[in-house]
Amino acid sequence: MTLSAGRRLRLTSILLGLLVTANALSARQSPDRWQQLAATLHEVQIANQVPALGLALFDAGQPVLIGGYGAADAQTPFRWGSISKSFTALGVLQLAERGLVDLDAPLRDYVAAGAYVNPWAPAQPVRLIHLLELSAGLSDLSGAEFNDNVPYPLAQALARNASERILRWPPGLQHSYTNVAPGMSAAVIEAVSGRTFEDFMVQSVLQPMGMRTASFLALSGLPGGFKADGRSEIPYWEMTFRAFGALNAPVREMSRFLQLLLNGGKLDGEVVFQPATIERMFAPASTLGARGGLRIGYGAGAYGWVRNGHLFWGHGGDADGYRSRYAVQRTSGRGYLIVINTDNPRLLRRLQKLIEIELTRDLPAGRPPKIIQAHDLERYTGEYYPASSRSGGTRWREGDAAGAQITAAGNSLVFSRGKRRIRLFPVATGRFRRAEDPAVSVVFGRDEAGSWYMQGELGNFVNLSRGPCPGFLEPCIRQ
Repeated sequence: MTLSAGRRLRLTSILLGLLVTANALSARQSPDRWQQLAATLHEVQIANQVPALGLALFDAGQPVLIGGYGAADAQTPFRWGSISKSFTALGVLQLAERGLVDLDAPLRDYVAAGAYVNPWAPAQPVRLIHLLELSAGLSDLSGAEFNDNVPYPLAQALARNASERILRWPPGLQHSYTNVAPGMSAAVIEAVSGRTFEDFMVQSVLQPMGMRTASFLALSGLPGGFKADGRSEIPYWEMTFRAFGALNAPVREMSRFLQLLLNGGKLDGEVVFQPATIERMFAPASTLGARGGLRIGYGAGAYGWVRNGHLFWGHGGDADGYRSRYAVQRTSGRGYLIVINTDNPRLLRRLQKLIEIELTRDLPAGRPPKIIQAHDLERYTGEYYPASSRSGGTRWREGDAAGAQITAAGNSLVFSRGKRRIRLFPVATGRFRRAEDPAVSVVFGRDEAGSWYMQGELGNFVNLSRGPCPGFLEPCIRQ
């Protein structure tokens, strides 16, 4: 009897799962907390019918566990989805490190016009840093681009939807997640380096880190991507722009990237990237909020979030049946990398929580900025409307998206949206944090026209009750 590829994969997963389960049971009798954590994660994997799981854990800047579970080992390649954005950003940062590009320069200095429409040009151009921090004013890919499975050449992919790729708000105003900007970053890389994006990334970013087999092209040996049931296969997806999500690599090689981040650009005692280059990934700078002191946000290819008072930096990924995340906790040198080959975002969030709680269990929480006595909280109150929309859809443009209310309560603000009620504490003029945040996570500020914005961990909002309303919003146009 000949087994199908899917049945062979499931049989392999079962056999390897039995072996790893035995190891996990042994590990539970060991004092090694990282092996115990891995055993717990593997139990969750089995219970949720995930064929393959990859994991790397770090402590004091060094790997303490690198492995694969089920139908995978440390050398099995996975698809890493949007984690690719961190690598694409690192490619542009390397060009800046060499003095070949200026991150504050207009995009038009490197790439011919025509891939997008900027109603605010030439006074407010799209700059390179806007691409890396996803603050160019671009909405996300169109439905046709998302669903396309044709590997177009980069120039053709950029030209396909150019006339509809209209900036929704001025460049540099606010961060909004988009898969378009990395495609433009890839065009910059090609224009400056004279090589294809894929070749440049292999030769100048991946191989110097010791990622010898990693590629933005398909690799043999991928365990396949599945729907949440772990049985229904999802075909390999050719992305419109490989720069936003096409990275394929084994867990062992991906662990080199985390080691680089945790050690300020060094690997094996050698400087691969300058410390300032790595630091730039963790420093939001190009938005109104960042200029006003926002410290937890989207930097040059990585973003921050808080778990129980601890600040993590990293990125998540989603690619044709694969879900992934990496994170570094920079003050302790701890971090992790995890990937599953089922399209189950809820499960990945559960695994993420388990890891982050264990990684920080014995660490003191970050010291939050001191709360000040504020006397001007009323200036921030009022009715707020979302100032950005990832899709740039009709409902948002016409003013039908869910708004928010901000009220003053004692020496704090209360953000209310739907059932959410979040208290914000003042730490400086216009700067706030939530109760457990170890850094400024919400900023209020005015643009040059005097419109009031709130930016940060709760999203982008504009105050409709105070100051002029920005003209790029339909509710403001109707007033």
